[in-house]
This record gives sequence, structure tokens and C-alpha cells, in this order.
Amino acid sequence: MKKRVKKPGAPGVIRIKKAGWIYITLTIIMGFGAVNTANNLVYIIVAIMLGFMGVSGFFGVNNLKELEIELIFPDEVYAGRSTPVEVRLKNNRKFLPVFLIRIHVNDQNVLFPFVETGASDSRFMELNFERRGEVKLHDVWISSVFPFNFFIRFKNFDDDSKPSALVFPAPVSCPVPADARWKREEKGETDSETRGFDSELLSIRDYISGDPLRYIHWKATARTGVVKVKELSALTVPPVIIDFSSIMGDLEHKLSCAVWIINGLSAKGTPVGLRMPSKTFPPVSGRTHRLSMLKELALYD
Repeated sequence: MKKRVKKPGAPGVIRIKKAGWIYITLTIIMGFGAVNTANNLVYIIVAIMLGFMGVSGFFGVNNLKELEIELIFPDEVYAGRSTPVEVRLKNNRKFLPVFLIRIHVNDQNVLFPFVETGASDSRFMELNFERRGEVKLHDVWISSVFPFNFFIRFKNFDDDSKPSALVFPAPVSCPVPADARWKREEKGETDSETRGFDSELLSIRDYISGDPLRYIHWKATARTGVVKVKELSALTVPPVIIDFSSIMGDLEHKLSCAVWIINGLSAKGTPVGLRMPSKTFPPVSGRTHRLSMLKELALYD
């Protein structure tokens, strides 16, 4: 899941570091000395110091221009858990590289020492979201101490361009509702015509690289002189529909419990459905279907 931050807002504040205060103080003192003494050499030194500061300001401001940030979230982000997020910085400038760019997201930050012209670079940070739902990342900004570490320049981003993340409820271990569990135990597992390694013998075929050795049919192998393996049918698991109203507890606990049940049954290959007060998901297997149900739980109420 990619979230782009394309348009930086107006330049933010400038924080003067300790070295910068010392340099400014020395420049002011030298300036008073030049006026009082009328010494040409002191004037030249002051002019060089002011020019040095001007060069620092010019390159420092331009170092924050034409940048694009892309935040790449994993498909599954859960509340209360650390989530690795890829932060990608792209330099859209045509002539100059960028140096010492630090990207801040919430209370985390990553440093990009150097990004070439027209290139991009990636770093990773860990973010933690306390609540479920569509969470807007308001605290997104960049900073840089380039070129002389006298000043820290900041640039914020427009609210409209700041990314957001879809956060699922934190999974909480809980029992499967009695009605869903009863349906599964009532029907049990059945055979299917799908090939697998679980149930009845379908056929005997030649060995293919990667087949488990424990399924080799030794009698057929000895009889034919060619390695043969048993091809078995797969077991099918009856579908389970989770009725949200049958889960006990307060709202957040019910949501977290439903997430835990859906993930657990899906990991076992069980077709899972979800019956919500306003919407019903039929029992289907597959990652896309599971994420759709988790999204419904994340945005519920």
C-alpha cells in the first residue's frame, strides 16, 4: 500500500544551532570592529563571512526543493503493533543532488545522506498506531542541516498531501463462537477431486522433482524401475460464517476477536465469511477476501 506525499508546503522555520550562533556573533563583532577601525582587511573578512552565510542560505533552501516522499505500508497494519514502513525519497531536480535530508513521520525519522539527481533512495522506519481505522499522518515534515551545520531548515507538507494508513483492529485471542464451531464439527472434513497430499489415492505417477519423498510408491517403483509417487486427493474444509453479534464483549474487543478468528481460520485454509449488522461476506478463501473483511472491521462504527 503506497502513500505519496508530493507537494511540500511553504518553507517552515529555521533553527539556529550552537555553531550558527557562534558564527553569527563573531560576524557581528567583526562588523563593529570594521566600522570602528575602518580597517580594509577587517572589512574584507566581514564580507567573506557574510558571503559564506549567504552561500549557506542559498544552498540550504534549494536543498529542500523538488523532493517527493513516498510511504509504502504493508498490506496489513494492526493497531498497537510496530509496523515496518518503507520511506522512499525521490530527487526530482535536474542538476543538483540533495544532501543530509531527514524525513520525520510522527515521532520517528530517517536520514538520507545523499540522493543523486533524478534518483530515489529508500529507508525503513517503524510506526505504531494506537487506534484502528483510517489514520491520517499529520506529523510529516523534512529537515536538513546542509551545507555547514549552522542551521536546521524545516519544510512542512500540505494537509491535503499528507498520507493516511488503514489500521486493522489488534487481534485478540478468543474462542470461536459456538454456532460457527458447531457447524464445522457437524460437517467435518470431506474428500475432493483436487490433487493434494491428504486423503484418498487418486493415481500413481512418475516422480517429479520437489515431490515429498514420503509419498514414493516403493512397490510400483520396484516393479517398473522408475520412481513412482502416490497422488492423493486433498481434503476440503466446510465454510465457517462468523456472526459478529454472537461474539461477547465490548465493541473493540469484538472487533479484535473477529480479526483473530478470521486470520486463524484463513491460515488453515478454511473458507471464512462474516455477518455484520449492515453487511454480510460469504465464506470464501483467499487473501483479497480476508483483507476485505478486515477493512470492514477496521472502519466499522
